[in-house]
Amino acid sequence: MKLSNLVPNDCRGGILEITPAYLRERGLEGVILDIDNTLIGHNVPLPTAEIIALLDEYRSRGIRFCVVSNNRRPRVAAFCEKIGVADFVWDALKPAAAGYIRAAELLELPPEKIAAVGDQIYTDVWGARRANCYAVLLKPIHKGKEGLFIAFKRLLEKPVLFYLKIKGMIK
Repeated sequence: MKLSNLVPNDCRGGILEITPAYLRERGLEGVILDIDNTLIGHNVPLPTAEIIALLDEYRSRGIRFCVVSNNRRPRVAAFCEKIGVADFVWDALKPAAAGYIRAAELLELPPEKIAAVGDQIYTDVWGARRANCYAVLLKPIHKGKEGLFIAFKRLLEKPVLFYLKIKGMIK
């Protein structure tokens, strides 16, 4: 593992900061989105009105997007149905690059033109960087509601987060 693969291209407070203007300023045409703690809280079944509005703005501005999740198909399919997304990747096995590459194929864009947005360094950022996507790390929505495995990964993220703070990438 290369340490540089754990460092995101950018860090933001939340998904609502990933606007069409933000993407266009960086030469990006598509977005790969994680679900849990990125778009909505962990295991929350329905998207909020703000998320639906953001995705509608993506559509109206010509930004392509796809959901990539390590969750099982029923969870991802139910969520994607609510946001009007027919193409998605479930059981993505992040941080493997394959799910991101599949999403790029679905979006019909090269990975270099896609922002991959998520809340975890060892799954979302690492996978995005391995696939040559523009990796954006968000603050998780609800850290306390996660399972033991994710809590353990969050503990492992602390040194990388400290490094990002030193570099001025996060506050």
